[in-house]
Amino acid sequence: MKLAMIIHNPGAGDQEHSKEKLIQLISSEGYDCRYFSTKEDEWKTIDPETDLVIVAGGDGTVGKVVRILVQQGLNEMIPVALLPVGTANNIANTLGISGELETIIEAWKPGLIKKFDLGLLKQEGKEDLFLEGVGFGLFPKLIKAMKKIDDVPDTADESLELALTTLLDIVETAKSRYCKLELDGSDQSGDYLLFEIMNAHSIGPNLKLAPQADPGDGRFDAVWIHEEERQKLVEYLQHRLNKEEAASPFHSLSCRRVHLEWAGAQLHLDDALEKKDSPPLKAEIELLPGMISFLIPAKPSAI
Repeated sequence: MKLAMIIHNPGAGDQEHSKEKLIQLISSEGYDCRYFSTKEDEWKTIDPETDLVIVAGGDGTVGKVVRILVQQGLNEMIPVALLPVGTANNIANTLGISGELETIIEAWKPGLIKKFDLGLLKQEGKEDLFLEGVGFGLFPKLIKAMKKIDDVPDTADESLELALTTLLDIVETAKSRYCKLELDGSDQSGDYLLFEIMNAHSIGPNLKLAPQADPGDGRFDAVWIHEEERQKLVEYLQHRLNKEEAASPFHSLSCRRVHLEWAGAQLHLDDALEKKDSPPLKAEIELLPGMISFLIPAKPSAI
């Protein structure tokens, strides 16, 4: 019997996914289950004899688990399976994992293994891993604004709608900033409202800014929005708020290495906000290919 380590964020999303229910569903597929809540610290020590790490949570929980696997040198030994119960679930959506938990778990056998690249952000002697992306401009402002909201919506759909509405307000008044930028040695410097180095195809409130992104292709997708494209972004967000299909109309370029000097002082690393005391913010970004293996259901939904 294979040993499965369940790492569960019981506060993720807006649905009830109890410890007992998760153990029942996963045990029924022939796994010997060990359950850990992210509310306790025990999950941070991963047994190297584990055959499968199962993450029941959102993007933030996935990121924490992946970083722990890398820190403990287990990222190439133990595959990760996702049960997306968060709000945005950008990582799972990029991998084509969605649907009822029962259906996802049943489809693990037989499943597919997908290699997943990681990004490495280097700044001032500090190094940080990321899964979704790193960005400057609008999304750090959105993260900061959302942290100030006290009345948190009850459902994931309401939370995403609030984030989109908040971002739309930010877009209408935000100032573009200069970024000295090199992508694989090519100069792409300019004034930007938004600049993102994306590994997943979506960021934030399910904004698919890089629909072509493949986190296992050994390349990032750099996406940027200039001042003159502000209205395009407003229209794109309005379509999303109206739940209308809207393709990303913005520039993108694939790359492996990035050097930048951003005139602002804030950046986001996945869903976390980071701030420097004073601009400019200088950073190097490089790709680490195939660092994580995800178990994909045999018939995932289309990416």
